[in-house]
Amino acid sequence: MSLDPVTWMLVFVRASAFLLVLPIFSATNIPKRVRVALAALLALLIAPGLPAFSLHPAGLLGWLGLFAMEILAGLAIGFVTRMVFYVCDFAGRLMTNEMGLNMASTFNPMAGESTQAPAMILFYFSATVLMSLDLHHWVLVGFQNTYALLPVGTAHLQEALLNNILMHTGQVFVVGVQMAAPLMAVSFIIMLVFSILGRAVPQMSAFMESFAVRALGGMIVFAMSLDIMAQHLLNYLRRLPEDMLRVAKFLGPL
Repeated sequence: MSLDPVTWMLVFVRASAFLLVLPIFSATNIPKRVRVALAALLALLIAPGLPAFSLHPAGLLGWLGLFAMEILAGLAIGFVTRMVFYVCDFAGRLMTNEMGLNMASTFNPMAGESTQAPAMILFYFSATVLMSLDLHHWVLVGFQNTYALLPVGTAHLQEALLNNILMHTGQVFVVGVQMAAPLMAVSFIIMLVFSILGRAVPQMSAFMESFAVRALGGMIVFAMSLDIMAQHLLNYLRRLPEDMLRVAKFLGPL
């Protein structure tokens, strides 16, 4: 099929917005030229398989509105794929508070800011799982399949989309607590034991003495529970193409 320039441009706009928030590709250490080139390549591969764009908006404002809706569609689809890294950040912060490692921060290339060590470990762990299992290819295929439910130029807001985004936001807290639950339980037991010791031995500073035990016990439990956390992350990553299609459906025509 021939390549329609208008269709290519609209696909390029949506793909650019999608890559702007897509995990790993949206990292601050990824050059902007690489993201633009990848968006152009995606548009070049997807646009020939789509029907030629037949709508003709009236005037400049009509075209700007059309581009804005395509940008919104790309951002909404990409936002769903980024949720898994929000889960890692939230779970890592919970673990950091339980282990008392709030000062152990490092630079997060995706967010462009400092974050705690457990969250950074989970970020790289989830990125490794995503790339090693070729799930990033499935994400790109899922983006292509969104055009079956959300053709070019048909995006519009619906209440169902907002409800879906709120549901995904709620899952961030649920999955994050599930991932951090073993470490939180061990930290609670350690604090309980040291509280009893503090009552039995008033001369001992139970609160200060518990820091080293909490950090050591937390790191041991963190290492032992990596397999459980990997299952949570893998389940989340495998649902990404389906979640993208669901968002496209909510943005698509009634």
